[in-house]
Amino acid sequence: MAAARSGNERPRPLDDGIRLTVAAVAGRLGVAASTLRTWERRYGLGPSARTAGRHRRYDADDVTRLETMRRLTREGVAPADAARLARGLDAGDEDLVLPGEGGEDAADEVLDPLSLAAAAVEADDVRLRRMIARAVGEDEVLTAWQTLVRPAMDLVEARDHGDRPGRDPAAALEAALLAVVRTVVDTRSEADAVLIHADADRRLDAHVLAAELALQGAGVRVLRPARRGRQIDIAATVTHAGVQLVVLLGPPAHAENVAAALADTDCLPFIVSPAELPAALAQLPRARTLAGAVHEIHDLLVERRVLRH
Repeated sequence: MAAARSGNERPRPLDDGIRLTVAAVAGRLGVAASTLRTWERRYGLGPSARTAGRHRRYDADDVTRLETMRRLTREGVAPADAARLARGLDAGDEDLVLPGEGGEDAADEVLDPLSLAAAAVEADDVRLRRMIARAVGEDEVLTAWQTLVRPAMDLVEARDHGDRPGRDPAAALEAALLAVVRTVVDTRSEADAVLIHADADRRLDAHVLAAELALQGAGVRVLRPARRGRQIDIAATVTHAGVQLVVLLGPPAHAENVAAALADTDCLPFIVSPAELPAALAQLPRARTLAGAVHEIHDLLVERRVLRH
């Protein structure tokens, strides 16, 4: 491994006609040769010149890009963004995908809450969607939410300083999660068997639960939380065509009113909450967790035979 250079030492510029090997460039930058190969594979920062014997060599422009990459990463810039800048691309351009960013090498990207939170703080929407999509896969929405996205949300919301104009890490995480959910959920216009009520602070939980139920074959809608103190239109909930189940997630502040309105209908209220419930709700079917709710609601819908086949 090449010895690392001091932060103040600057290599001399190369002549245009110079062609360098991997080992020579590694020594010039103070990085390992394997790092250069990784940058080539993932970010397209490889040698562009060839010798008479067809051996690939780095020319002056290649080395300049690598020196930029090295400097930016030393300054703490994320490697994907550093590579974009080194290649002369806009780090915020969502339409440009570097080699390896959307293919097999993306699998090397660390999937943990801290990395996801960092991408949110950096406003890297492309990376956010890619990471969440990898975690979700085909049908693991709930697992991705509980083990990756929600912990990342907790991290960004715990930060004690503000964000620059136009940057909202929590909102970016939310948007990325919802975008991925839209790609995995069947959106056929079938009768809505389930409506989900939740207060604003449980809205993402509601969408995750809705996604899991949709993947099970149910028609589901998430009702938007009331704003500015406006009461939810309970009558619309009761008369909504085809609704078999109303999920009260949290439960929301108006849960007792909704349950009372449903008492004389064929629509069944279902509670999702780990907390102690008031007497008016205590006898209703219930799950304490989102995972438990998925199974319990699925079984209830099977009994009512409203799942898509």
